[in-house]
Amino acid sequence: MKADYKYEYLYSMSRERSSELIDKDVAAYLLANPDFFVDRDSLLLKIQVPHKSKGTISLVEKQLDVIRARQKETRRQLKEFVENAERNKEIFDKSSKLILSLIAAKRSSEFFAALEKGLKRDFGCKANSLVVFGKPKQINHFTSRLSAESARKYVGGLMRSKVPTLGVLRPREQDFLFRHQSDKVKSAAVLTIRDKNKYLGMLAIGSTNVEYFTQDMDTLFISFIAETLGKLLPRHLPR
Repeated sequence: MKADYKYEYLYSMSRERSSELIDKDVAAYLLANPDFFVDRDSLLLKIQVPHKSKGTISLVEKQLDVIRARQKETRRQLKEFVENAERNKEIFDKSSKLILSLIAAKRSSEFFAALEKGLKRDFGCKANSLVVFGKPKQINHFTSRLSAESARKYVGGLMRSKVPTLGVLRPREQDFLFRHQSDKVKSAAVLTIRDKNKYLGMLAIGSTNVEYFTQDMDTLFISFIAETLGKLLPRHLPR
């Protein structure tokens, strides 16, 4: 019995290997001879392949399904590309408008008013906070100055980031940055403001829409705002 079992096992293994070899040979032959099905329409219709909902379909129907699926995926990718392009253009326009208004401001009051107006009107974000590092002082209703050491206890991870942080913040971070407006914020953009290698502060922009700022957003244009603030902010801060 053991010998018979061993023979049957070896026989089944040899058939499996033979089947695999034949499959590979057929696939290689068809790839090497793409005109094989020319003038063999009846053969194409006879060949049946598995289908999830229809059971089996002809090879021609299968090819049409593949083409339709690829077209659908191409349309989806194109739509996503266009939507991303439109969204990036919108962010670019808003960022440019804000930056130009900051550059045009002559007085400190005009500078902070332009910053707040741009964030509220153009970006549609009413919960905003500017934290400047230095000797503690309340500069205006949305700008405060405090030591970097104090800020690091709450937003140390955000401070170390070299690019803007987008998305949902940790409760500790959000409460520190937005204070009494924290409950309104569902997503945020946090920009670390630097002048070369010197930390100057942080700008937090909060939205009531959880999908307004997301981690997959392009940060290029928002980074321009941080770089601009790094150059202009020092001249508008009280001594």
